[in-house]
Amino acid sequence: MPYKQLLWSVLGLFLFLSSCIKDEARNMEADITAVHIADSLINAQPIINNRNIVVYVKPGTLNLQEFALDFDLTAGATSVPAAGSVQDFSVPVTYEVTSEDGQYKKQYTVTLLESSVPENFDFELFGQDEKRQWVYFYEEVAGIPQNLWASGNSGFALTAGSNPTNATYPTQVTDLQQYVTSGKHAAYLETKSTGFLGALVKKPIAAGNLFIGSMFTKSIVDIQTRFGLPFNKVPVSLTGYYLYAPGSKVIDKDGNTVNVQDECDIYAVLFDRVALMEATATDEEYPNRTWLDDKDVLTSPHIIALAQLKDAGPTTGTGMQKFELPFVFKREYKQADVDAYRYSIAIVLSSSKHGAIFQGAVGSKLVVDQLKINVK
Repeated sequence: MPYKQLLWSVLGLFLFLSSCIKDEARNMEADITAVHIADSLINAQPIINNRNIVVYVKPGTLNLQEFALDFDLTAGATSVPAAGSVQDFSVPVTYEVTSEDGQYKKQYTVTLLESSVPENFDFELFGQDEKRQWVYFYEEVAGIPQNLWASGNSGFALTAGSNPTNATYPTQVTDLQQYVTSGKHAAYLETKSTGFLGALVKKPIAAGNLFIGSMFTKSIVDIQTRFGLPFNKVPVSLTGYYLYAPGSKVIDKDGNTVNVQDECDIYAVLFDRVALMEATATDEEYPNRTWLDDKDVLTSPHIIALAQLKDAGPTTGTGMQKFELPFVFKREYKQADVDAYRYSIAIVLSSSKHGAIFQGAVGSKLVVDQLKINVK
C-alpha cells in the first residue's frame, strides 16, 4: 500500500474511532463526603450520616450565628448554600446538593452542637428512610433533633429485597403495649437472616442493634461502626426496661450450628476521647480517632468506666423487666476533664451478643424502653 494511502487509512480509522467515543458520563452522586473544621474547635470528628451532619463544637469557641463551614462534595457536585459560606448555625442549616449531571439532588441538615449526649432515652422519636423504609431513632438535644442513635439497618438494606417494610429490618420500633413501659413506643431488635448474599460473604445473620454513635456503610463487606459521643457528666448507672427471647438455633459465620443459647447485650462505656486521639495520632487508616469500634469497645485501655448486663439470657415471664447496671470504674476520672467534654459515652444494645462476628440465632428478640444514664 502506498505511503499516502496508508496515512489516509490510519487517519480515517482515528477519526472513526474518535466519533464513536462518547463524552465521559457526568457524575450523578450528590453527597457531602467530608467536613473541614479545626480540631481546636471540636470535641469529636464530624458525624456524617445519610442526610444529617453533626459537629460537636467546644462551647464558647466560635460564633454560631456567623460561621463558615467548609466541606467536600462528590466530584462535580454543587451545594446551596455554598461550602465555606457564612451561615447562622444557632439553628440547623439545610444544604441542597446537586450532582454534576444535574439529575440528582439531596438535602443535608447540618448542625453545630455545643451540648453533650442527653441522659434519658424513651424511643418516642423516630423517622423512616423514604426509599428503603428502615427506621432510625433520634433525640432532641437543646431543642434540636439529633441523630445520636445508629444501627446496622443501612447495611442490611443491601439484602432487604425490593419492597422492605419496618418489620423487614433488624432494628425496628414497636407500639405493642406489652412492650411499652412509657409513652407509645419502644425499641425492638431482632436478629435476621441476610439470605444468600450474606451467607456468600460469611455474614449470614444481622443482629438487631442500636448504639450511640454512627454507622458507615460502603458495601456489605465494608461496614464500620463508630461508638461514642461527647458526655460531660459522671455516670453512676444505666437503668431501663427490657425483654429478651433468644432464637432456637445459633449459627456461626460459616452457617454451622453452635451448641449454645443466644444472648443479648446491653452496655454503656465511658472513655477518654482525647487520650484515644493522642494514641492514634499516627494511625494510617484513622488518625486521631475519636470513637471506639467493634474491636475495642469493651477492651480499649482508654475506657474510664463500664456498665454491662451480666445475665444476658432470656427474661422470665412475658412482660418487660427493669434492670440497673452500675458503672464499674477502671480508671480515675478528673472533674475538670468531665467539665471540658474530654470524655465520650456509648450505649450499645444488641439482640445477639456476638453479632459483631456474625454469630447468633435468627429470631432472637430484644425490646428496650426507658433507658436512663443516672449521673452524680
